[in-house]
Amino acid sequence: MKFPKGVEVVGSAIIENNKGEILLVRSPKWSNKWTMPGGHIEPDETISKALEREAEEETGLKLKPIKIIAFGELINSKDFHRPAHFIYFDLLCKAKTENVKIDNKEVKDFKWVKPENALKMDLAESYDKTIKDYIEYKK
Repeated sequence: MKFPKGVEVVGSAIIENNKGEILLVRSPKWSNKWTMPGGHIEPDETISKALEREAEEETGLKLKPIKIIAFGELINSKDFHRPAHFIYFDLLCKAKTENVKIDNKEVKDFKWVKPENALKMDLAESYDKTIKDYIEYKK
């Protein structure tokens, strides 16, 4: 299989609010399944800065980065819109603002949910692992 962009370094922001909920977004790039805001880490960015930027672009939220709590590799996901080989880092962030304004391009819908309830939703491939890692981290 050919991967047009080679190995891509990406990540997601696990955004939590003060109510113990996390933010999930529905993404057309991921078969309209639930994911977390995120995207590519550019060559001149730290993981933290890249995910703050990507999440703010997609949700309008200001974030406080906490810690990378999940990482992994996803090769040719059944849910992603094109062939891709991802190395990913998922960064826990605290929402410093509350008013979500989705960009309607990368993200079409959003929902704040309890992490345990998120596991029952139609998640894109690998996001269940991220949420389980988050739940374990919070124990």
